[in-house]
Amino acid sequence: MRAALGWVREGDGRSAALAVLLAAFVTVVSSQQVRHVPGAAPLDLAACSLLVATALALVLHRRLPLLTYAATLVLALAYLVPGGHPPGPVYLPPLVAVILLSGRVPLALWAPAALAGAGLLALGDLHTGGSPPAAGLWAAAWLGAAILVAAALMVRRRLAAEARAREEWARRTREEEGRRRMAEERLRIAREMHDVLGHSLAVISLQAGVAEHLLDGQSAEVRGAVAAIRRVSRQALSELRSELAVLRGAGDPGLRDPMPGLEALPGLGAAMRDAGLPVELRVEAGTEAVPEIVAGTAYRIVQESLTNVARHAGPGARAVVRVARTGDRLEVEVVDDGTGAAARGRDPGAGITGMAERAAALGGECTAANRPEGGFRVRAVLPLSQT
Repeated sequence: MRAALGWVREGDGRSAALAVLLAAFVTVVSSQQVRHVPGAAPLDLAACSLLVATALALVLHRRLPLLTYAATLVLALAYLVPGGHPPGPVYLPPLVAVILLSGRVPLALWAPAALAGAGLLALGDLHTGGSPPAAGLWAAAWLGAAILVAAALMVRRRLAAEARAREEWARRTREEEGRRRMAEERLRIAREMHDVLGHSLAVISLQAGVAEHLLDGQSAEVRGAVAAIRRVSRQALSELRSELAVLRGAGDPGLRDPMPGLEALPGLGAAMRDAGLPVELRVEAGTEAVPEIVAGTAYRIVQESLTNVARHAGPGARAVVRVARTGDRLEVEVVDDGTGAAARGRDPGAGITGMAERAAALGGECTAANRPEGGFRVRAVLPLSQT
C-alpha cells in the first residue's frame, strides 16, 4: 500500500485527476442507473468500492500500462459477474485504459488485448442478464469506440512528432547558419590580420635583416638593436601565422605551437634588453609545476607590461619582473621607475584592459596603477586550480 501511494505521488498529476473524476462519474451515473432500471440491485459498499477501484487503477497507467488495463478488466468483471448490477458506466474505465494503452505498446499487442477486453466485458454483460445479441452489441460498440479514439490519438501523436521534428530541423538550420556566418567572419578577420599585420611584420623583418647586413662593422649596440628587431618580428610573424591558421580552420588547435610559459621569460627579458630596456627577472622557486594555461597567461601579462614600459615609461627607465607562487596562487608583478601613467596624458589603453580580461578569464585579477614613489606597477594574481 505504501509503495502504491509512493507511485501515486511520483506519477503525473493529470493521471490522478483523471482517475478521480472518472471514479466520481462512474459512481454517480451507476447510482442513478440503478434507480431507473427495474430489478437492478442497489449499490452496496462492495459494489461502490469496485466501481471506484476500477477507475482509480488508471493512476498507474503511466508506469504499468498493460497491468493497469488488466486490473480495470478484472475489477469490472468482479462488479458484473455477481449479477444484478447494470453494466453501462463500468465499461468506461477499461475503455479509457485500452485507449491509453495504444500509445505505450505495439499494435501487435494492443489489438489482441482490445479484442480480449471486449470479449470479457461481453461475458460480464451476459452475467447481468443480458442477451447474447445485446452483449455482442455492447462489445462491438466498446471495441469500435476504442479503435476510433485510439486511432485519433495515434494520428495526433504522429502530427505532434512531425511538428517537433520540424522545429528541431529549424533549430539546427538556425545553428548551422550561425556557425556559417561565424566561420565567414573568422575568415574575414583572418584575411584582414594577414594583410595588415602579416605584411607589416614581414617587411620589418626583411628590412631589419638588410640593416643588420649593412651595419656590419658598426657599433655592437646598433647591430644588437637591429638584430633584436629582426628576431622579435620573426617570432611575432610565426605566432601570427599559427593563430591565423587556426582561425581559418586550416590548422589543428592541438598541433599549433604551445603558448610561451614561464620558461620563456628569460628570453623575453633578453629581447627587451637588446631593445634597450633594462629588465631584472625574479622568478622564484616553485613555479615549475604551474598549469600551462596559467603560465601562458602570466607570460602574456609580463610581455604586455614590458612593452608598455618600453613605449611609455620614458628614457632611462628600468623594469623589475617578479613571479612567485604563493599557496594556490601565482603572483605576477612588473614595476618600473619611469614617468608613470599620469605623465603620459593618456588612458591605460587596450593593453591593460586585455591583461585584466586574461586574468579574469582564469578567475584571477590584474591591477595597474602608478606607484607612490614614482613609476608604474602591474600586479596579477592567478589561481592555479582551473576547474
